[in-house]
Amino acid sequence: MRVRFIVIASLLCVSCLLLFQAEARAETGIIINKGTNQLAFFKNSFLLDVFPVASGRLPHYTPEGKCQVIVKSVYPSWRDPEGGPLIPGGVPENPLGPRWLGLNALGTGGNNYGIHGTNNPYSIGTYASSGCVRMHNEDILWLYERTPAGAKVEIINIDDDLSTWKKYDRVTVNGIEPLFDPHIGPAQAGETTFLPLRPMADALGYQLKWDEPTKTILLSNIDHEALFKQDSRQVTVNGYVYEAKNDLSLLENTTYIPDYIFQQYLGVNCKYEEDSRTLAMEAPTDPTGGRLVKHNLKITVNGKNIDLPAPLAPLTDGENLLVPVRPLCEAIGAKVGWNNETRSVEIGGKKKLVSIPADGSPAMLNGSVIDTPTLIFTRNGASYVSLRFLKYILGFQSEVDEITRTLGITTPGNGIVARLFFIRSKLSSFFAPSPLPG
Repeated sequence: MRVRFIVIASLLCVSCLLLFQAEARAETGIIINKGTNQLAFFKNSFLLDVFPVASGRLPHYTPEGKCQVIVKSVYPSWRDPEGGPLIPGGVPENPLGPRWLGLNALGTGGNNYGIHGTNNPYSIGTYASSGCVRMHNEDILWLYERTPAGAKVEIINIDDDLSTWKKYDRVTVNGIEPLFDPHIGPAQAGETTFLPLRPMADALGYQLKWDEPTKTILLSNIDHEALFKQDSRQVTVNGYVYEAKNDLSLLENTTYIPDYIFQQYLGVNCKYEEDSRTLAMEAPTDPTGGRLVKHNLKITVNGKNIDLPAPLAPLTDGENLLVPVRPLCEAIGAKVGWNNETRSVEIGGKKKLVSIPADGSPAMLNGSVIDTPTLIFTRNGASYVSLRFLKYILGFQSEVDEITRTLGITTPGNGIVARLFFIRSKLSSFFAPSPLPG
């Protein structure tokens, strides 16, 4: 019988906790728990942070129940209820600190009970006040700016640590914590934790930018390019479209995305460390140090699609587009080979006319140096070079449409091979022919 009573009591506690959380998400901006001297701040249904507070010296001093913020004051003045002079705000002797959020608890007018700062920071976490809720001064400054008049408040008294309403307290990326702004870290919405996108992108080595033509957030590194639309569940990763379980959200002028996005779609290994309440992320090291990122584009040549595998998507350094040499050149009629002796990619028709050293040295056309940079990059057996360089050498035209995310290439009427031999014949009168390997 006793065991059954304990089980029922435990279930009731869990039910109460879930009820408090649901009401906070649906109705209130602030929950104050006298049982643990904590304050939880919710915004747009997201639990942003939990703060330590001080409450009444005796249990009944801080009234429990629902109320609202009805008065907001900057550097409130104070007078001892037992009598004495009025102490102006902003002086060290004033116990209310820099801000006051007055509550209509017990039907009062917002001047009897409130959430405020303190000139006694050592009291935070204890039962010390005459009924108000004290916060560290830096915390009340932050809270005051984000709490409008009319915000709902609920004061409860339970044993549960409100910080456990979040799935975890810390995030690490390869052992290092991202640089979150104060109180703008993991945010909890129901069962899902959201993370601020920009600091996570920086920590993971992703480039982040807003694409105005498509109204899309682009998150990209050398392996992944993800496209997000605000207030949408659609996620496009390396050209594949997925439907996430949650929308992106905008909190504190910061875009938040669900934490599962990183593991499910971006190849980040995520492990929850229960003892330290930490989400530990592990991400592969970028060999370019973030210099090159994916820029997934459909490529057409004279209107015909190139069947380009996802790992061979174009890359960009922000100014230049790098394209995979072999599939693009073969699609326009030029042959591509690898010269192991010179460690060079070679492009030509019946003979090898262009040599591109893999070490980044200047390219050669029939033994003569070409001034146009190749920006060659080789990874996993595939070589990429600047689209601008290939246009110069092969004489085609190109246009990128960011709306349709298409790179369209148009070749000359006589074909690329004819163009290559035309270049060589024109240069032969200026340069002595050089023997080409192979």
